[in-house]
Amino acid sequence: MSESTESSFQGSQTMSQTSPIGDPQFPYFLHHTNHPGSVIINPKLTTTNYVTWSRSFLLALSIRNKKGFINGTISKPQPTDPLYPSWIRCNNLIVAWLLDSITPPIASTIFYMDSVVDIWNTLKQSFAQPDDSRVCNLQYTLGNVTQGTRSVDSYFIELKGIWEELRNYRPLPHCVCGKYSPECFRRYSDQYQKDMVFRFLNGLNDFFSAVRSQIILMDPIPSLDKVYNLVLREEAQRNLLF
Repeated sequence: MSESTESSFQGSQTMSQTSPIGDPQFPYFLHHTNHPGSVIINPKLTTTNYVTWSRSFLLALSIRNKKGFINGTISKPQPTDPLYPSWIRCNNLIVAWLLDSITPPIASTIFYMDSVVDIWNTLKQSFAQPDDSRVCNLQYTLGNVTQGTRSVDSYFIELKGIWEELRNYRPLPHCVCGKYSPECFRRYSDQYQKDMVFRFLNGLNDFFSAVRSQIILMDPIPSLDKVYNLVLREEAQRNLLF
């Protein structure tokens, strides 16, 4: 390697080491695929879907190593800081992503806000329901969901969505007394699964009364996924006959 080539290589290596903006592991790094339209969460934020929407948006940011800009852990540098222009670019890019992922009426209320942290906190304060209030609404919805004229698949997907959101608010408890028993936790988890099986079966149409009775008589009660599969088979069989 010639002296000039070696010097050039060492120079670029030094720049890479001293400028973390070019490091893909660095939050300020912007890949060429990161542009204003590269993150659009669907369905967009409305007045009723904040929990699922915010989780989807945070996942998208986490994949791109940009979550710190929205939770405040990557604070805004001083204008004299060499990283200031890069921070502004990242902040503005995430603002564009947010605006593209919000319904127009809501977007109009935060359109002129510059800080992505301020926008995020405003949306949370406006649309995140208190935990107990949301849990109460979810429990009410869960108690009234039935298959109706829908397919088993459509009915099951709605139930799963409610259960997953409830689990987000109320995860399975863990012992804090220092006497943790795996067996106790397993029993509680099994009972929780069994309750979901019963709820799924009770909302099915009367067409499935026979398979419902068969499943309830099984010992032990199969898992929710297994029960779902059994009911799907019954539905497929009925569709062939009728």
